[in-house]
Amino acid sequence: MKRFLEDTKARIVQWLGQRASRDINFVDRLCRRLLDRVLRLPPENDFLRDEWVDSDVGFDPDELDRYQRGETE
Repeated sequence: MKRFLEDTKARIVQWLGQRASRDINFVDRLCRRLLDRVLRLPPENDFLRDEWVDSDVGFDPDELDRYQRGETE
């Protein structure tokens, strides 16, 4: 019985992945949203997030202009 449930679960996940990758109709988009919601990591467990990058406010306009002109400082 346990093997049957694991096989069924694997088939369902594979079907969801195939449907989510198509993105043709409403069911495909629904599958994509479902997989995104289930597989999304909480921010505190996401090892790819970088606090320094997330907190960066970006270039100010003068700094961006100097960078685009090739000035170093």
